[in-house]
Amino acid sequence: MEKRWLVKNNNPDLIVFALGWACEPQAIAHIRPSGYDILCLYDYRAPSALSSHEFEAYRAVYLFAWSFGVTMAERLLASVPFRKAIALNGTPYPVDDRFGIPIRPFRLTLRSIRSAGTDAFERRTYGAFYPQAASWTPSRDIEAKTEELETLYHLSVSSPRPPFCWHTALIGGQDLIFPPENQHACWQELSPQTRIVYAPDSPHYPFADPQRIMELMAE
Repeated sequence: MEKRWLVKNNNPDLIVFALGWACEPQAIAHIRPSGYDILCLYDYRAPSALSSHEFEAYRAVYLFAWSFGVTMAERLLASVPFRKAIALNGTPYPVDDRFGIPIRPFRLTLRSIRSAGTDAFERRTYGAFYPQAASWTPSRDIEAKTEELETLYHLSVSSPRPPFCWHTALIGGQDLIFPPENQHACWQELSPQTRIVYAPDSPHYPFADPQRIMELMAE
């Protein structure tokens, strides 16, 4: 697992971003609200849980977990007392016919990624934001991305979920990775205390509008 501080200026509050598969900090580089330190987690090939002691200096800690980052946040950050934990276009059951990505298309992606690459996946992920995303310089090759996806798959189907409280779940109506109907089913049936926010025009990538992201934290 990679952990990168994007802002560390002894601000009173902290935002933690748990990113999705094959994603890197460039995905949130344009999100820089004043008054917050920002920590980014990504590349989960060697996951390692973080202790709440690492965040004791902060008055409040907020979490945005995107895509596979939702289930990874539950496993890596279960001891952190978040002021608010917000799931973005993902569920705690990321590979599941009813509550996540259906198993068959996921396995097809896993089998073909070495030969097909990730371009088609990224086009579905970023939607209209794809031209900006395509300009980012990746630091990992296709083998590293494949290893990460294999790790995420095995964790998603074999590891028990620790207790975790999600305050809000954003569901993008144009999400072509996690079917919106499966996201709705997961939160409504398994976590009814979680507030659902439906964004009908949003693709799988939720960070194109930084203002909307910060509004979720304030709501």
